[in-house]
Parts: sequence; C-alpha cells; structure tokens
Amino acid sequence: MPQQQAPMVRPGAQGTFIRRPRGDREAAAVGARFEAAQGRWGLIPLFSKEREVRGTFEARGETAASERNFYQPWKRGHRCVVLADALYRRADSEDTIVRVTRADGQPLAMAGLWNGWRAPDGECVESFALLTLPAVEAPAQRRVVFLREAWVDDWLHCPVEETAAYLRPYALDKLVRRTIVRDPGIPLPERQPAC
Repeated sequence: MPQQQAPMVRPGAQGTFIRRPRGDREAAAVGARFEAAQGRWGLIPLFSKEREVRGTFEARGETAASERNFYQPWKRGHRCVVLADALYRRADSEDTIVRVTRADGQPLAMAGLWNGWRAPDGECVESFALLTLPAVEAPAQRRVVFLREAWVDDWLHCPVEETAAYLRPYALDKLVRRTIVRDPGIPLPERQPAC
C-alpha cells in the first residue's frame, strides 16, 4: 500500500501514480488491473548513473518513443496515470502561475510514463514523467495530456503500437484555467529548451 501523499507534489518529490501491476509483484498474480505506486516526479532513465536527471519531469508525446530518456519506458509499455485535483503551470509572468482544473470538479487524469531504476547501492527507485503535446491555441507552448475517463483503462493496457492514439488535446471548454499570484512555495520545473 502506498504511503500517504503530500497535498501538493512538486517536481523531484514523491508522488502516487497508477499503472498496470508489475509482473513480478503479488497483485499481478491475483488479476488486478491497476496498482498504485510511489515514485519520484522526474523520470530516471535506465542508463543514468545518478538519481537527479534534469529535464525529465515531462516527455514530449510526439517524440518520447525515440527520445533517449524516454524510449525504454515507451517501448516497454510502462504507461501510467497521475490523478490530481489541479495542475499548476508557468504563466507568461514570473510572478503568476496558472491553475488548471476540470470544469466539472472531477480529478484530472494525466498520461505519463514510469520507470524502475537500479541505484548504484542496489536500491530500486521508481519514477515518472508526464506526457505533453503542443498547445492547440499556442503551438510554441506545451500542455500536459489529460486522458478522457473512458480512455484510462485503454491507455494502461493497449499495445505499444496503439499508444500514440491516446495522445490528443483535451477539450479546452472542459478545463478551467485561472491565473493566480505565484506562491514561492510552489516550485515549478525549469523551462524546457525550445526544439
């Protein structure tokens, strides 16, 4: 059973994600479709020598299958869902942030990838990254992939070659985006370099 999660999960901190049960765990043997796991927000690639890896909080949905940091979890079908009441994103100004919620008040279901990494001391560290797409209204910006409720099970269980079909923009009229004054206690990931 995962530990109690902090009310706000920050990049680099532990958070809860939902995935298919690992085949080497008890839940897989009893036929469970999902399991909750604890992991670091910021995917640690298999080849990494260190736990801290820059730029792995988010993976570009259109290129994750070929990006060095994300292709192993992608090809292994290590997909996950991160549930949250709200997501905080950078705004145009450094003094403000954008709080994104669903208009109906239900939790956001965000598409992600997870990985298990073996630390030099032998510890198995699980981690995850959220998938993003270019924003429809502003293609230079990125938006986290929100899954429709009917797609959550399919996202976790579909064959790898069907994964990209679930990476679609979420209807903006079903989201509420509020710009608020930034609380210094809410750190955001570093800005990703433009490609």
